[in-house]
Amino acid sequence: MITSEQFVPAYFKLEQYLRDRIRSGALKPGDPIPPESQLCSEHGISRTTVRQALSRLVFEGLIARWRGTGTFVAEPRLQHTHVFPSFEEEMRARGAATSHRLLASRRELAEGRVAESLGVAEGTPVFVVERQRLVDGQIVGLEVRYFPLHIGEALTQAELESQPLVPAMRRILGRTHDRLDLRVTASVARGREATRLGVRPGAPVLIRENTWYLDPKGPIQYGRSVYRGDRYQMALAFTSWPQGAPDAGPSR
Repeated sequence: MITSEQFVPAYFKLEQYLRDRIRSGALKPGDPIPPESQLCSEHGISRTTVRQALSRLVFEGLIARWRGTGTFVAEPRLQHTHVFPSFEEEMRARGAATSHRLLASRRELAEGRVAESLGVAEGTPVFVVERQRLVDGQIVGLEVRYFPLHIGEALTQAELESQPLVPAMRRILGRTHDRLDLRVTASVARGREATRLGVRPGAPVLIRENTWYLDPKGPIQYGRSVYRGDRYQMALAFTSWPQGAPDAGPSR
């Protein structure tokens, strides 16, 4: 008698076996995955099949491979599911402690995308803040934020060094942003960026660019944040326009 089990690919059976052990807690973050030779022997499959299963789990972010070290259960990614509230507010609601580490703050002349996003002429002085973003003491991202001078220079040293900037905007402007433009792209960590993130050059990262708007003033901040691909992901839900409704373009 032929059963449906016979039609399940061998790599998928191993993949599901390891996934179940990780999700059940039998394998915890940081635990080593058994060597390929052991998995071949225990499951009666080829090394090629084992590698296919492991590659799929790496793609999902459930395991991580380190050359010369081995394969390990990955730390779960921090999931950001809403544009509002802020990342810090969402992490706090999940019981995680967020913090920041100031790398630099300075005046700079706006060029290219910065000038365009802030709605100023190129060569206009703006205020720049560079910080590391940490969750439970671990670095998960870098952020570079650009502000009009009257806003950036109103930030206190305490706000620059360790506090979220959304409440600072509320203090300075009386309220925070009404809407934002958001762009998310995938890339790899390079040079000093990799060092500051604590990852190897070439490691995957997610780049978030956003512009905050306060109506009717216009743009009040342009930011570029780089997140470790192994520690961060975004999950957003969208709904379709009702039938017959006019196309109003992408949601802000």
